[in-house]
Formats: sequence, C-alpha cells, structure tokens
Amino acid sequence: MLFAICVLGLVGAAVGQNQPCGVPSVQPITNRIVGGQIAVPGSWPWMVLLVDDLGFIAGSGVVIDQHVILTSAQHFEGPGFSLYDLDLHYWRAYAGEYNISVTDPHEKYYRVKRVVPHPGYNYTSLENDIALVITTQPILWNDHTMPACLPDATHTYNIGEVCYLPGWGSTASTGNEEVLNQVDLPILDDSVCQQEFPVFLTNTEICAGYKNQGKDWCGDDIGSPLMCKDQNGAWYVQGLASSGGDCVKADQPSVFEDVPQYSDWIKNTMEQAGYPYQY
Repeated sequence: MLFAICVLGLVGAAVGQNQPCGVPSVQPITNRIVGGQIAVPGSWPWMVLLVDDLGFIAGSGVVIDQHVILTSAQHFEGPGFSLYDLDLHYWRAYAGEYNISVTDPHEKYYRVKRVVPHPGYNYTSLENDIALVITTQPILWNDHTMPACLPDATHTYNIGEVCYLPGWGSTASTGNEEVLNQVDLPILDDSVCQQEFPVFLTNTEICAGYKNQGKDWCGDDIGSPLMCKDQNGAWYVQGLASSGGDCVKADQPSVFEDVPQYSDWIKNTMEQAGYPYQY
C-alpha cells in the first residue's frame, strides 16, 4: 500500500465471545495527513494477512465472524488458475498480525477450510470481486483480534467522507513495508472513476481515493477493507480493494467492491456454511 499506516498487535486482556463488531480497543489515527502512515498496533484488529500455499502474501482480508473472513475473489480465481488448482490446506490466515518480519506476540494463524467466491465473479472484468474464507478453527477474540461490522444494504455513505484502508502492500519506497500501514481515502462521485476506468460498475463498485495526490494502495493490499466510521462510533467494511491505477505513480483513484450491495449474499452464504452473521 502506498503511503500507509500500521495497526495491530497490542497487549490486552481476552475479550469475551460477545465482542461487539467494529470497536477496537485502540483507536486508529484518523487525522488527515499527507500520504499515509504506519498504523497504531491494535487499531485495526479485524485485519487478516492471507498467505498462500507457497508462503507468499496473497493479500488481506477482514474478519466478520469467528469463522469467516471477507476478501477479494481474485486471490483464488484469475488468468491461468482457479480455486480448484489451489491447495487450501497450506493457506494461512494470520490474525493479530502487525510486523510481517517477526512473530508478533498476538499473532495467530488459522487454516482455511473452504473458500466461497461470489457465483457471479468474473476475473476479466472483476465484477463481483468478493469471496468468503471459512476457517477450520474459530478465530479467538482479544484486544488485537476483533470483528469489523458488516453493513446491510441500506447502509449509505456520503461523497467526500474520509475512510481508511489498512494493509501490508508495497509503500513504493515511501514507508516501512514490514508493518501494517493505512491510508486515508475519501469517497468520490462515481463519475470520477467512470472517467478514469471505462469498465467501472456503478451498481456494485465504489470510487475512492485521489487524483495526482501521491496516495494509493498496491497489489498486496487487494482484499483489504475500506473502513468507514459510522455515527454510532463503530467501523464498517464499506468496500473491498479490487482495482485501480499504477500505485507507483499514485495518480488515480481506486475501485472498491460496494460491500452493502453484497450484504444479503454474504449473510446467506454464512448461514449455509453454518455460521450465521451475529451482528
């Protein structure tokens, strides 16, 4: 991620299984900044680092249930490979992660039981670029691992609202790539992305970011959540990082899947998997 900020990894007592969604024990830094910055450890406790069967970072995801991670479908289906080619037994989802170069005191990995891409996902157009990762073991709640809130279909946002994208992607030599970073991204009118990207889908995608401001995210941030803070003080997954321009140039806005538009599919799929949404 270009110009980001880190978050995850604090000292804290165990949190009960009735842990509310979207309420971190450590508040993220949300002042406006040039570029981005390293996140405060523990401030994005729903962030998950996805590592593939070869040990490479595939991208990020966001915890929404003790067995369910929300992420991008393009981790599992793309040109020349499909979900059925992957050995999911060797994939890992690291929760409580902060610094990828060391073993953080609160990190714990979880094995992947099953991946459910959206049935309408198209890896060419990136339409419906969303998937659920079902873990084998329950994800344990604590001060560094908590669920984010899933917005329903009526959950709205305002143009100009500033949201945040945390992740471990490249900073294009602008920051420390070993730790979790975050970048502030305002939500833009759809017309901005329609001009930049002719294939932008207004019904299911969100436009957010900047033009020529040096702020962006990179490939390893795919699947990272666009987190927006609601009036009730809780953080919601408003979008999922899907596509954009050249992050080294950082001169274009980005495209995110509009998570509220998928709320019914997410909840129905969770129910069918035996893990009904709790919030």
